[in-house]
Amino acid sequence: MSLSIESSVEGTDDLVRALRFASAAAAKLPAAKALDAVRTARFDETRFKTKTSTSQLLCGMAFVFAFVASMGAIWYGNQAYGPEMYGQSGMAPVAEAHAAGKNYAVFDLNLNVRALRDEQLAHMTKTPELIILGASQWQEGHKELLKGMDVYNAHIHRDYWEDPLGMVELLARHNRLPKKLIIAIRDKQFTPVESRKDWLWEPGIPAYRAMTQRLGIETESYWKTAPYHRLQALISLPMLFENFTRWYNASARPGPTTASQMENMDLILPDGSIKWSNYKKKNIFTPERTASEVDALVKTSLSSPLLIDPKGVAAFKSLFAYLKSQGVQVYLTNPPYNPAFYDRIVGTPFADGVARVEALTQQFSTEYGFPIFGSFNPHKVGCTTDMYIDAEHSSPICLQKVFDQFLALNGVRKAN
Repeated sequence: MSLSIESSVEGTDDLVRALRFASAAAAKLPAAKALDAVRTARFDETRFKTKTSTSQLLCGMAFVFAFVASMGAIWYGNQAYGPEMYGQSGMAPVAEAHAAGKNYAVFDLNLNVRALRDEQLAHMTKTPELIILGASQWQEGHKELLKGMDVYNAHIHRDYWEDPLGMVELLARHNRLPKKLIIAIRDKQFTPVESRKDWLWEPGIPAYRAMTQRLGIETESYWKTAPYHRLQALISLPMLFENFTRWYNASARPGPTTASQMENMDLILPDGSIKWSNYKKKNIFTPERTASEVDALVKTSLSSPLLIDPKGVAAFKSLFAYLKSQGVQVYLTNPPYNPAFYDRIVGTPFADGVARVEALTQQFSTEYGFPIFGSFNPHKVGCTTDMYIDAEHSSPICLQKVFDQFLALNGVRKAN
């Protein structure tokens, strides 16, 4: 007996199943009943597939929901236990404490310092006479080093060429453009985005974009400057574990204080500068660690020459023209290296890159009439190795020597 299988049966598996059911039916049933058996088998198969597909879809939706919920919980946890770095309003309490003249204690200086500057400027009741823009090399530049000047140290961690634009945008936005503005230009200032190996600059990009619109210049691509790494950190489970355990094991927690020094907490001062904890000064910032840090940076520098992005140079020029049009007296400076580092890079491609950045600083000075003080060369400033905690970050003793040069430009004599 031969049976015709309808052409709507699709796929090899369906055909095989239909034939098997048809063969079994043909052995026991008349032709018409055998054909009914085939159709019934096909219906049952379709119903089974539909149930399976629905079950798989529900499982998939449940998995997606659980994944999104877990990521949201990690995100929330990192903001809750690391508010100074990840909290949406984590910097507001700091600025409020500073406005009241108090210091603010933190676990460490891994914080969203760009958001802090925004909050501090928003809480200011008057514009300081002098504002310092630079990287963390200036973090211990206390107001006392400027001999009574009304100063705000707006240093930020790991600044690149977008950062001075973003910081000036914040100054303009809060009506805090000062009479005098120090802009420090570091060695890696003009590193192209694609060559950077850190991500602390990402939170400053919105302010940078606003300044490019104010200046009418081209903005870096969103896809190159989106906060990928910051988002990655926010949903990091190891980061949450670290933040959580630190929070609950801490003998003290972040908050305002009248203490001028703390044993286990770093301080952010109302003038924008910082003070390290006693523990770090005694147990971490040792000569042995400094030597190790110098060795590590020497090795890194010898294998990665400095790069200069022409877009960054052009953006600086637009920024300088804007500041000049606003009547701001700009001063330029380069932060001095640890002599132990500087002397070991002499004659290397990295040193050639440093010289190019220094030449750019001189070019800006000549073109816009901005005075220069300080130098990458620590011997010109008078800083010695014992004044550093690593290859780049100096103590207030070294910074005093740098600021003395600035004060001399302003007719202030060096204190005896």
